[in-house]
Amino acid sequence: MKKIVVLMSTYNGELYLREQIDSILSQKDIELYLKVRDDGSTDSTVEILNEYAQKGKLTFSMGENCGVGNSFMKLLYETEGQFDLYAFSDQDDIWLPNKLICAAKKLQEQKGPVLYASNQRLVDGNGKYLGLRYMTPPSCDYHQILCANQLSGCTMVFNRELFLLLKDKKRRPTQELLRNRIHDVWVAMVASISGSIFWDEESYILYRQHEKNVVGARKKGMKDRIAELNCKIREPGQRQGRSRLAREISNKFPEFIHNRCEDLFIYGYYNEKIGYKMKLLEDKSIRQFSHEAWWALYLKVMLHLF
Repeated sequence: MKKIVVLMSTYNGELYLREQIDSILSQKDIELYLKVRDDGSTDSTVEILNEYAQKGKLTFSMGENCGVGNSFMKLLYETEGQFDLYAFSDQDDIWLPNKLICAAKKLQEQKGPVLYASNQRLVDGNGKYLGLRYMTPPSCDYHQILCANQLSGCTMVFNRELFLLLKDKKRRPTQELLRNRIHDVWVAMVASISGSIFWDEESYILYRQHEKNVVGARKKGMKDRIAELNCKIREPGQRQGRSRLAREISNKFPEFIHNRCEDLFIYGYYNEKIGYKMKLLEDKSIRQFSHEAWWALYLKVMLHLF
């Protein structure tokens, strides 16, 4: 029986937390461990976690608010490597009982660092079914992950080989990057360049859509993209998310970049050479996977916002 640890970060999640935890504890045919880090909640989230902890259902720690990306990665760094598989969980979804065992069966067929991610059944705040998130499989290519990641952390399960790469102190992302590009983007990027990603078109999770979602499934329209561009112009911390990601991946995983995805170096350092800028603007992969109008991409590159 596979030993699987589920890593959950919470923040003011009292409304749906019990339902999420109960669905995790109901997983079948695995040896389950649930670890939680609370990211500075001010509601009754900690009290709820303490109730489950006193019953031996989970372990949890509390820390200062550092944002969802840093909170999840702090929890990962604090986790030991004795488990077969590792999974992320949000605080407000509902897992079907076979979610983890289905992922485990898929992963046992894979070799090397490997990440599993799946589709999602969308539901509203009351649990009413809204539809399947993806009708066609999203790309697991590193260009897609860099430009607009479509792999959700709440569906991710990964093996020990990938876990050890992620935990390696020399390879950890900066806190600044994780505030701009959260944990699931980093994990997906590392998996894509160091090993492989298995996408499951089936869904074993009810992905709740409500007004407090940190990340939701709503598609971006023109107004969203203009607002995003304005935010990057006004807020220095929101700028250069893609190039920061490419730069840190290039610096921390050089042995995987060489002869496999060397264009990441150009993406990371495009603002240092005019030749790199031109290559970036002419790159068909970036234009394909960013799903942005050429003018928007051009502005981001020329204004050093990419």
